[in-house]
Amino acid sequence: MSKVGKKPIVLSERVSIKEIDDGRLEISGPKGTLYFHLPESFIIEKDENVLTIKPREALSKKTKALYGTLRSLLNNKIIGVENGFEKVLILEGLGYSAETKEGKIFFKVGFSHPVEVEIPQDISVEIKPEKGRSLIYVRGIDKERVGNFAAKIKRIKKADRYHAKGFRYLNEKIKLKPVKKSVK
Repeated sequence: MSKVGKKPIVLSERVSIKEIDDGRLEISGPKGTLYFHLPESFIIEKDENVLTIKPREALSKKTKALYGTLRSLLNNKIIGVENGFEKVLILEGLGYSAETKEGKIFFKVGFSHPVEVEIPQDISVEIKPEKGRSLIYVRGIDKERVGNFAAKIKRIKKADRYHAKGFRYLNEKIKLKPVKKSVK
């Protein structure tokens, strides 16, 4: 049995879950609504404000593999509709900048042209300039979509190992290499 899958999920009074179809759940909260599909081999038991996921029959190889994963995915959806998720990126470098216009982000990161990225409907982006760098806040209710969008931004220009110029996450540590010196 899965240690993660057995853990109960405690619901707050601000979150409501109802079953739409067989195995399809609607999770509503103050931040929005998300949907979750539960495979046929699992059931959800609800006692007041506590949810538990249980397999319908004996654990097969596929059921064992999904047990803890499904519990974590459902818990992330519940946290998302209640509190939301946030990823913070740092854009560092001389002359590097970011700005939002009309549902798009424009980055100047050392290329011959500004890089344009369209912001998805369910994600909000806030840019705060600081001394020599910009902080980019990516927020939303779906943890997977927030993480994928932040990774898409980071892929534009990853922080290099010599000067740490480019995109990196807020708490990401980059081990810098020494700059090569010319021989006289």
